[in-house]
Amino acid sequence: MKSILILFISLLSLSIFYNCGDTEDADVLKPIAETEVEVHIPDNPPDETWIVLTDAYVAELMELEIPPNFMELKDLDLREKYHHALILKQFGDIPQVRTVIEHEINKPNTGHTVTLTPLDKESIAYLEREIIYLEAMIFLWPSEDTKEALEHTKRTKRRFSVDMNKLRTEDPELYVEIEREGLIETFGDIPEVHTYTKILLKILQQEPLTDQEIRDFDEAMDHLWPDRKQ
Repeated sequence: MKSILILFISLLSLSIFYNCGDTEDADVLKPIAETEVEVHIPDNPPDETWIVLTDAYVAELMELEIPPNFMELKDLDLREKYHHALILKQFGDIPQVRTVIEHEINKPNTGHTVTLTPLDKESIAYLEREIIYLEAMIFLWPSEDTKEALEHTKRTKRRFSVDMNKLRTEDPELYVEIEREGLIETFGDIPEVHTYTKILLKILQQEPLTDQEIRDFDEAMDHLWPDRKQ
């Protein structure tokens, strides 16, 4: 896998944003719930282009008077500003809220895709920022969808942070574990993925295969990559 397109994180943040509703709605923002997720707060901005949330801007947001139907505004920037003021008033000036606001201020435009490349420092840094953001999101609004997105991003970062070609020979077990994770995300948790990776590990460890295992391995590959022989 040479690259991957990341779309789900931006869509997830938009679903939170556009479901805020009116400020008078009792279910606008759920209270903070206990969670087992460890939240990492970045000490420094990731690069010189990153817009850092200042104390002065936070104070401005805290004083901002929020119109009751701000989500109907056509000005998306103003709508987002009211949204940020709303969550500051709801949760207070805590690191997790600042993380969410900073991330949303710095995020690409809606519909923008980010191409990530294995072992690329910028790609890995991007994934690390997404992990910090999703951890903050779970702290504020725990949900299974966000937890799934977080785990997906963590797996992607691990896969992109290692040289899979070197790992294949130096640590076959870890290589197969990471390979299995990627195949499950691509094809689902199906028997063929487990058959393929189980026998692949034996091949990498230079263990002998039975005739049945050879047939099972070939059938699993045909199921996963039906065009591989063309």
